[in-house]
Amino acid sequence: MTVDRPEELPLPAHRPLSDWIARVRPAEPGQLPALGRINDGDERADARTMLRFRTQSWTRTSQIVERGGAPCRALALRAPDGTEVVELDDFGVPIAVSETGTRLIALLEQHWALPPASPDIIVGLGEEDLVLRYFLLHRLSHEIAAPPHLFHCLPWERVDAAARSVTALLDAATDAPAAPRGPLSNTATRLAEPPSDAELRHWFTPAASLLAGPLQVLASGLRGRRTGPWFGRETASLLTGLLAAQPERLPRATRHVLAGLAEALGAADPALQHSARLAAVRMTGLQPIATVTLRQRLDSDFVLRASSGQQPSGHDEFLEQPPIAARLTMTRSGLLEIEMEIEDHATPSARRLTDGTLCYPVTLRPVIDTGETQSTRFWMVLNADAGTLHGFVAVTVPDVTFEVDLDAPPVPLRFLNRVPRSELEASLDANEHITLSWWHELIDDLPPHHPAHAALAAYTSRHT
Repeated sequence: MTVDRPEELPLPAHRPLSDWIARVRPAEPGQLPALGRINDGDERADARTMLRFRTQSWTRTSQIVERGGAPCRALALRAPDGTEVVELDDFGVPIAVSETGTRLIALLEQHWALPPASPDIIVGLGEEDLVLRYFLLHRLSHEIAAPPHLFHCLPWERVDAAARSVTALLDAATDAPAAPRGPLSNTATRLAEPPSDAELRHWFTPAASLLAGPLQVLASGLRGRRTGPWFGRETASLLTGLLAAQPERLPRATRHVLAGLAEALGAADPALQHSARLAAVRMTGLQPIATVTLRQRLDSDFVLRASSGQQPSGHDEFLEQPPIAARLTMTRSGLLEIEMEIEDHATPSARRLTDGTLCYPVTLRPVIDTGETQSTRFWMVLNADAGTLHGFVAVTVPDVTFEVDLDAPPVPLRFLNRVPRSELEASLDANEHITLSWWHELIDDLPPHHPAHAALAAYTSRHT
């Protein structure tokens, strides 16, 4: 006889949205119910994975409890034996919900595999506490392919205000008055300061990671005229987030505001212009992605022809999206050489100079019939010379069809501090035109715990 394990059984419809719960204790006469300890004393546990919610059919409900010294209707669950638990936020405070909101949550949970996302549901969710919306969307995004329009219930007007603020501040920082940038611009609605309640925090991460955080830092940094290295890290993070986000999860108005911000970033720094343009196109859908991408699929036949000598100088492919031009050369020895030039301002901005040396991500992605396997990333050092940024790497490629991806934004070397050491070691080897003494100039002054120091030590041992 086979016995199903609990994790293999169909999950009950109603389970916690948050990772903290507290038991509802019987109320004294004339008093509100008291709450027990968080997770019955195990604060490190995650209520969403507790066995009791996987083996019993709980009912979604709400309970009037005390919150901040006042009565509050809180999101709750009731067990078949009448036991009730209240859901708590990250501070151990009951999550507020209305009676209508309780019914909405119950409806969504009953159709969890394919939850409804009609306009009235999105409007209804938008009227509930932001903490509740966050926990609901967080669990949805981790467990299913949630309908993208459900994420429209978040307060996107905060993102709009912050993005307009950053765009206006970038325009104000240029020497010349900002010119309209076509249909994506709306200079009349740009704000230098977002409203006081525009704190973005982590509320938008269920819809798009690397969006709210970098945007908030950019807004506060530009308003406060923050000095020191930071701008390149936040712009790269924001553009990376826009390139990875599912546009449908963002309302149309927000997508267009973010596209305008991306264009402003590209206008401020030519090194960001390509990824910024691509991000704007993804946000608006005004033209096909294929018309602006810097990707090239190289067939394994190219490798074979180059290595066999059928083409004496190897095989070349050219990619161009102004201000970037790149040449891909497959050599007879089986190396892929990638040379890149970016037309730059004659005098780079002070922010660029403060951030230091830029490194351009070069991604090689083997392609198979059923999709793409794990990619390999190298960092190409960009050298500035007479209004041009120039870089070169040479890497060994597999004898399979693969794709070269040059779409991601460059990142200052000092901010590659979370890149695996092995990736940095491979990148030092790939940048064949950078000498050992040059590497020391670039790396010696980085913070002591930066992984580039260990990568350089390994590189030095191999080349001395």
